[in-house]
Amino acid sequence: MSRRSLSPALLLVILVAGLCLADLARGEQFTVSTFGDSLTAGYPYWSGDGNGCVPPCGGYQPPLQTKLRATDRDALVRNYGKGGEGTGGGVSRIDAVITSSTPRYILLMEGTNELYWGSAHTVRDNLGYMIDKARARGVLPVLGTITPDPRYPEKNIPGANKLLRDLAQKKKVALADHYSALIGNWSNLCTSDRMHPNRTGYSIMAQTWADAMTETDQLAAPLPAKTPPLTPILMFLLDE
Repeated sequence: MSRRSLSPALLLVILVAGLCLADLARGEQFTVSTFGDSLTAGYPYWSGDGNGCVPPCGGYQPPLQTKLRATDRDALVRNYGKGGEGTGGGVSRIDAVITSSTPRYILLMEGTNELYWGSAHTVRDNLGYMIDKARARGVLPVLGTITPDPRYPEKNIPGANKLLRDLAQKKKVALADHYSALIGNWSNLCTSDRMHPNRTGYSIMAQTWADAMTETDQLAAPLPAKTPPLTPILMFLLDE
């Protein structure tokens, strides 16, 4: 049986439709809600709470939004950092943040303040609760490790981060390992208080978040569907 190619007119229609669909996909804006303490708020470059503000407010939010848009992801990155907060405070306000911002992703990084007085296990449990809350609302959670703070070794940030890595594996969420990305050069990546990143440090965090968001997309992607058999109309178009 001979084969017949599609007519030039039909090929043109298919091509134009494909390009239009691609443009629509690229043009779909989505929200990324960043959630945590002053490290999320962006201190000292943003001195108050985030309260949902968008770039240029924040520390890692402006470069994160730039990086996402450079890869055709039309993201609006909102800052919900709250200075001095522990994970208990985060648990109490995460519902309101999700409701008000309706994000596609929520980036969770919290616990450094709580390690002054609380347990790393509580930090882990509360962040696990936030992950579950986000998923129950149809939001993709991404978990971040706690950044360095050499002033107070008793906080045992490496030990807390071990629990967070285990949590990410257990919950099957992507991990943005900020601690590993920063610790090797922290003296050049932090501000004078030795706790908060400088501009370069925040930019590195932005890249770490962006990479983890890509991993989140891969984890959330459905299995590829089997190719359906050709319908009679397609067989007719391809036949000659």
